[in-house]
Amino acid sequence: MLEQDFLAFINGKELVEPTGRVLLAVSGGLDSMVMARLFHRAGQSFAIAHVNFGLRGDESEADALFVANKAAEYGVPFHLTHFDTTAIAAQSNVSIQMAARQLRYAWFNELLINHHYVSIATAHHQNDVLETVLLNLTRGTGLAGLHGIAVRQGDLIRPMLFATREQLTVYAEEQHVTYREDSSNQSDKYARNRIRHHVVPVLTSLNPSLWYTWPRTVEKLRAAEKLVQEELNRSWQQLVIVENERVWLPLDKLTGVSEVAFRLGEWLKPFGFTADQVTQLVATFQKPAGQVFQSATHRIVHERSGLLLEPLSDRNDFAIVLDSYPNQLVTLPGDVTLQFELFEKPADFHPPTNSAVAYLDADKLTFPLTIRPWQQGDRFHPLGLKGSKLVSDLLNDLKVSRSERSNTNVLLSKGAIVWVIGRRISHLFRVTDDTCRIIKVQYQ
Repeated sequence: MLEQDFLAFINGKELVEPTGRVLLAVSGGLDSMVMARLFHRAGQSFAIAHVNFGLRGDESEADALFVANKAAEYGVPFHLTHFDTTAIAAQSNVSIQMAARQLRYAWFNELLINHHYVSIATAHHQNDVLETVLLNLTRGTGLAGLHGIAVRQGDLIRPMLFATREQLTVYAEEQHVTYREDSSNQSDKYARNRIRHHVVPVLTSLNPSLWYTWPRTVEKLRAAEKLVQEELNRSWQQLVIVENERVWLPLDKLTGVSEVAFRLGEWLKPFGFTADQVTQLVATFQKPAGQVFQSATHRIVHERSGLLLEPLSDRNDFAIVLDSYPNQLVTLPGDVTLQFELFEKPADFHPPTNSAVAYLDADKLTFPLTIRPWQQGDRFHPLGLKGSKLVSDLLNDLKVSRSERSNTNVLLSKGAIVWVIGRRISHLFRVTDDTCRIIKVQYQ
């Protein structure tokens, strides 16, 4: 019966190609030894790979020898590798379980490529799915974590997900499938084992039909996740405005959708933002603009009319320091140039109205001067206003496009913004009746 269910499952899910060899990850335990027997009985072409993690001394060595002998009995290629897992975990500052997982899958992928296997098969079954979901629940999870383990992930397949551990045990007894018992499976040291030994038995006592209802629940959760993902994709496409690698999310549209925090959490997850950051971000909707949130690869800027998502590498951060007024053009990134000209103020001087030219009181400037990109939180006193203003608000007022504002730079004197270049000078450095010398800076 199990063999028929196995064939029905792998054929129904199209897990195994008619031609091509599958690489089986075989530890020597019940699950993987039954998987190897089922592939052998079904006449499927396969090879066996075994990892000796060196965690259980002679027991690990015996496991490797046992699996090698079984591969020879089946007449299939056998691959073996050894890792000093404890040392590698300590060196990488990760848990032994995490190190073991990373090591084995990296090695499996090497074998896949070097030997042209069509896929890698692991022996995860229904009990593993339930245990994984329960673990995810204790740690906090979304819909994806509630359906546990996928049948296929790229080149990785799980052909045993149709069965329970109890069914595999019965089959092994009936077919005299030998296997090795991993002593660590009996220890409650690991969270998965505690769930296996103490939580799952309670659940099965509450619902003796658990292994009948559980797979159906998983399928419903998968379907629900698919529908949610389709809606997330649809609303993302309708809401956002994309310019190159920069994304604009208008606040008026964003606040009009349902469950905005959930949507933002899912949308921003691929960009490295955490759930806590998203919660803080949503809270800023009712606050003045200017807040910046940053992941390892991206930043989100809360502007007055929306959220700007951009790669950290989107702008060339630079700083040009001037110890004196230059006699030649100063070239900025983006083929932008500044020309400085110092002269005595004429008696009848009136600064022309031209945002591309700044006329400043030279004696109010203190060297060194600095030219750099504007930053979120930059504030200055715009010409003609009584108080200070965020540079981001000025750019919003001037309706500067998002692509243009990313190329906006500022001129500073002792940390104070003298000129938002090409936009507005500071009131504090304007030319007045008392000005003696003028520095003219022209932007091209």
